[in-house]
Amino acid sequence: MHAINYCEYESEHPGDFATEVSLRKRGFDLRVEHAQWSTSGTARIELQNSCLIRMLLSPSGLECNDNSHNLGRFRGQPTQQFKPLGQLLFIPHGTEFHLKHGACQQKSLICLFDPTDLGPLAAYQWDWAGHAHESMLNLRSLYLQASLQRLAEEVCAPGFASELHIECLLTSIALDLRREFLGNQSLNESDGKLSPRQLKLLREILEAGPEEDISLSHLAAICGLPARKLSTLLKNTTGKTLRHYAAEVRMEKAMALLTDQRLLIKQVAYQSGFQNAAAFTAAFRKALGKTPEEFRRQRSS
Repeated sequence: MHAINYCEYESEHPGDFATEVSLRKRGFDLRVEHAQWSTSGTARIELQNSCLIRMLLSPSGLECNDNSHNLGRFRGQPTQQFKPLGQLLFIPHGTEFHLKHGACQQKSLICLFDPTDLGPLAAYQWDWAGHAHESMLNLRSLYLQASLQRLAEEVCAPGFASELHIECLLTSIALDLRREFLGNQSLNESDGKLSPRQLKLLREILEAGPEEDISLSHLAAICGLPARKLSTLLKNTTGKTLRHYAAEVRMEKAMALLTDQRLLIKQVAYQSGFQNAAAFTAAFRKALGKTPEEFRRQRSS
């Protein structure tokens, strides 16, 4: 998710980029980055599966934060004129951004994030198609500025529970951007089914070991839904209750693990979410009509 396709053109000297500090985890990629262009030029920036928000920082001794050095535009906008970039720039996923830069240096906080990987935000639609607006080139929000400044401080000097703190800040930032540019775009419930992302989250939790909480309330919270709504949407999506769906997911994982001859049956049982080998064998026989050992022998023969 963390890739930026930076295509320099109309310039013989692409920019030099150096990362001062960075933090990358599932759902986000943060870095404090120095950029230097020896000549003016134009570049095309394409994002892969993530949004980008940039905040110019103000280090001493660098020529930066002068918007005459940085202009930008989104492809397909009614006006194709380049506009001055502000201290805060937002590029949503699925858009093509064109940058015109002068010979300059600048230091920035670069924040790449995928809202669908930020906890309960996965339950919402994040379709940015047709929503790119020139106001994204110069976000004028003191709230966003303060939140991004806190992100920069956390990346440069991590403290207690930094990753959790960063995820909370990013969740708040994503919601603020959504309210500003996507309005009341509804939950992925228009067809009465779970979204692909919600179903993926469920499978990941159900495939984990027995130490994972798979209660209805916990799974519903992960999907950002009320417990009763999760049960209804899951039944509409898979045709199964949560109990039967969980059993099916565990059996699929168990069958895949049994093909590895190095694993003991009790290891397969535990990794498939069962408390012991006896419970696993009983459930496996009931589901497939054979024991795990018989299944393994047939597959290896």
